[in-house]
Amino acid sequence: MDNMKFGRFIRESRQAKGMTQKQLAEKIHVSDKAVSKWENGVGFPDIKILEPLAKSLGVNLLELMQSEKNEEPEIDRQEAEQIVAQTISQSGQEDEWRRRMWKVKVLLGACVCGVLYLICVGVGYLAGHKDGLLSGAAGGAWYESPVLFYVWAGALVIICGAGAVYLLWKNESIREVKIGRHKVKSLLTILMDMLVVFLLHTYLSNIANNEKQLAMLPEAIPVNAYVSTADGSRQSGIFIKDSLVQGLLDSAYVDRLKMDVRLKAGIDRVIPGEWHTLNLFLDGVNGIEAMGGIEESDVVWNAGADASILQGSEAKCIVSKELFDRKGWKLGDQVTLCQWYYYRKDERYAELFADPLQTVEYEIAGYVDMRGRWNDQFAVPPDVIVPFHAVRNTYAEEGIPFFASSAAFQVSDALSLNAFKQEMKDLGFRSVAPTELDQSVNGVALNVNDAAFISTAEHLRQVIDTVRAFFPFLLILIVGVGYLITLLLLQSRKKEMALLRSIGLNRYQCFRVFFVDQLILVITGVVAGSVLSVLIQGNYGGSSALAGGLVGICYMAGNSLALWKLLDVSVMEALFVEG
Repeated sequence: MDNMKFGRFIRESRQAKGMTQKQLAEKIHVSDKAVSKWENGVGFPDIKILEPLAKSLGVNLLELMQSEKNEEPEIDRQEAEQIVAQTISQSGQEDEWRRRMWKVKVLLGACVCGVLYLICVGVGYLAGHKDGLLSGAAGGAWYESPVLFYVWAGALVIICGAGAVYLLWKNESIREVKIGRHKVKSLLTILMDMLVVFLLHTYLSNIANNEKQLAMLPEAIPVNAYVSTADGSRQSGIFIKDSLVQGLLDSAYVDRLKMDVRLKAGIDRVIPGEWHTLNLFLDGVNGIEAMGGIEESDVVWNAGADASILQGSEAKCIVSKELFDRKGWKLGDQVTLCQWYYYRKDERYAELFADPLQTVEYEIAGYVDMRGRWNDQFAVPPDVIVPFHAVRNTYAEEGIPFFASSAAFQVSDALSLNAFKQEMKDLGFRSVAPTELDQSVNGVALNVNDAAFISTAEHLRQVIDTVRAFFPFLLILIVGVGYLITLLLLQSRKKEMALLRSIGLNRYQCFRVFFVDQLILVITGVVAGSVLSVLIQGNYGGSSALAGGLVGICYMAGNSLALWKLLDVSVMEALFVEG
């Protein structure tokens, strides 16, 4: 085809319509410079411009490509197809390389931006879990103070936007076709992707938030347990076997364990016949938490001493202020205490007896005013407090079976209650039975206050399982959305597909051209939707990145099915059948 003849035909047809170059350019959404080039025989319009150009000039597509008006009402279809192929081949060769390079650049740029986005999200997520490192708030999780992520996301949006505008406006053929003819459909595709990403992000965030609540539930609703008698009537002043005590000390499920052992004591040495002179109550505890509500700040400590002495086995003690003042003692004094232990001649009954245990010299590490502070309703305030393990060691040294007087703790892993209860059962503990006939003071039952925790945990698990059950159907729905949206929006581009087929591109090659075109739009919508989701919902980027990736894959799967179906079109039918 003669370029000059083609340009002259456009000029004559335009003038016959009484249009200027600018008016014609506005009708087909190109620049007046482009029209001027065509009329001067410098180049050919893009294949996507041919149909609207012919309509604007008042000629049909064949007349435009022949560069002359055809007076005959009919034309052989085979001849028409040859003319179409010849014309498009000449015009397409000029811009084919440039068009392909542009698509490659945009695709690579979009992929790089997508990778950068995922890296930003991943780095921010990991950094926020390093004790607040890079999180913008010391010690806080990064999604609670997402300043750094917002900076990254904002910079990424600016870079992507600037790059897209530069690439679009740098390429003349894209200005003429993409922005003018398909900007509405492209925008609809991007907005649809953003909406789907936002909804999926909300869905995934809901699951993540419920899982987070479940993981934090042991802190919000702690599960406490204590050892009691078989009927649950007593939890202090009971007899807990040493094997059970050791089992509690060794268990990984036991946290914040509080134990004590009650003894009678007298100052200096007391012979068995004078047991009535034992006028002091001595309590061995394994920590300040076991001191009946007394806090470390309530104790007046000797220099260098603190509550840690109760966790060891050194011969140090804390005395009541009343006894400290009455005896005129000083901090650091050595006090000799004759310790007597309680025992039962028959474990079936609660009748108690006392025998000498060991006489020990203790150093006074502090004193405390018990008045108004002791809150153990089951026991009188002690006169002397010593380390639990120090007392336990004296039992072992004397070869006397050891019994603790009370034990209470918090379950460390409340989400593994079944495993915890099985371990306690294996140790020898049993459940509380209010109707138990055993009237002894044996500490054999374990009372676990887990009703509120179990109810809340079961509700959260049910919510998580229910929401997760819809996940496969949600992905299928996204595939369907991609299929329907693509099918509806690309119906009007069938002639464009037919033109590509007519110049010799096979179905797979045509598919690849339109696939890349749609992929760019989907990536843009996914990235924008992911960033928007995080900014609006204020949630962490993990769900956003996952939602974006899933939407991209599923939407493009449906998009591909629709494209393949649309490409199954007859070239002649698409070119000559209207509507």
